[in-house]
Amino acid sequence: MRILLVTYWGLTNMGGIWTYMRQLADKLGEQGHTVTLMGSHVDSNTLYLLERNVFFDKKAYYSALLPYLDPLQFPHLHQEHGIFSFELGRYVFEGGAAALGLEDYDIIHAQDPISAYALRRIMKRPVPLVASIHGALARESYYEYRGLEPGLTLQEYESRPIWSYFRRMEQLGVNAADLVLVSSRWIGQVVGGHGVAAERVHILPYGINLQEYGEKAAEPVPLNPVPGKKMIMYAGRLEYIKGVHVLISALGLLKQRRRDWTCVIAGTGSLLDELRIQAQECGVQEDIAFAGKIDNIPSALTAADLYVQPSLQDTQPFSVTEAQLAGIAPVVAGAAGMPEMVRHGVAGWIVPAENAAALADRLELLLGDDALRARTGSAARQWAGGNRSLDAMAEGTLRVYRRAAGMHSRPLPDLPSGGAGMAAGDSRPMPGAFHPSDLLSVISPGNPLEPLLRSRLPADYLVPDAGIL
Repeated sequence: MRILLVTYWGLTNMGGIWTYMRQLADKLGEQGHTVTLMGSHVDSNTLYLLERNVFFDKKAYYSALLPYLDPLQFPHLHQEHGIFSFELGRYVFEGGAAALGLEDYDIIHAQDPISAYALRRIMKRPVPLVASIHGALARESYYEYRGLEPGLTLQEYESRPIWSYFRRMEQLGVNAADLVLVSSRWIGQVVGGHGVAAERVHILPYGINLQEYGEKAAEPVPLNPVPGKKMIMYAGRLEYIKGVHVLISALGLLKQRRRDWTCVIAGTGSLLDELRIQAQECGVQEDIAFAGKIDNIPSALTAADLYVQPSLQDTQPFSVTEAQLAGIAPVVAGAAGMPEMVRHGVAGWIVPAENAAALADRLELLLGDDALRARTGSAARQWAGGNRSLDAMAEGTLRVYRRAAGMHSRPLPDLPSGGAGMAAGDSRPMPGAFHPSDLLSVISPGNPLEPLLRSRLPADYLVPDAGIL
């Protein structure tokens, strides 16, 4: 089977999504399938096929489209900067994906709703399309905005055009796919809320390559534990949605009660400087090591005594499973899909999300009870080893692929704006919308991209896309 795994986002810098794609590709490749990965290269501003070393220059295409998305003619694109940025980025992604080609695959597996909808829009031949939904896009955008506006409420955010835009993108993406893969019941409910029938949604928890994990865990520890102190650890992006600020507040409270601990925060992100300042304000700057990117988390976890996942929203973080495999019963926030990963009091701990006081209480209890940590850690390791197999995840994914391939005797989902399987007349073309090849033939005669896009994009493909209205 020829399989394309594709994401709208940066391919190798997306944390858990990259881990998922890499491990799935490796396992399917071992079974004889040909797997190609497509995504963006952030540094070079290109869309590329990882294994084939083939690139599409996003910047040049972006510059060609930009002047023709005028705010007077297309005001809906300019309601907020975020809407315009994402829409133009999606059109560039669509052009790049068409140029790189979709015709050589038996299955396309999108990793987000943006790429799922984008690829369905540009298909000339109906290739079976599976979408993995790893998170709730609109809610994630809320937390990103709240990181910039701390007092912003969800109700206030839901009144903004950007919320409606992301909700529409979620709806279009999940309905563009033949079948949808989710890792938790929680994200399955989010998908179902967009009108996707239950029989099209498959819940398949993430798996981990247990052999690879064991080999990495056996390597030298990339940390320097402090003698006589227990180590608390977090590993992940340093972004508002990950709730690291909640952990630091909890550590400030914890230090008033006991000081027999240190904390390692592993990861990079836009909030690093702010989190350092917060640590100083909480009086724990000497107790926290901001370790940056650690390439070997399994080995680092062998030195840890506690692991905390304080995310405000997270579906099924790989780091939680890695902690469980290290024999640590993780402390997770009771939000989104995380509570499904632990049995509270047996193989992990759940604390209310965004509640620093509750987190501090739990950490104090665990620091003071070695036997409790050992007992629950052993249960966590046993549970993860029996329930997070990469082999099981790969086999379940292949079953979904085969089912999607067998569904193409039925009509594909009805979606607006052209593309294979999209019903004609579902929405009228937006006045002034254009086919990119027509634009390129006028502004850049002789540009080799013009005939390539004309041959690979549907004749009724148009920019801007009326489907988002």
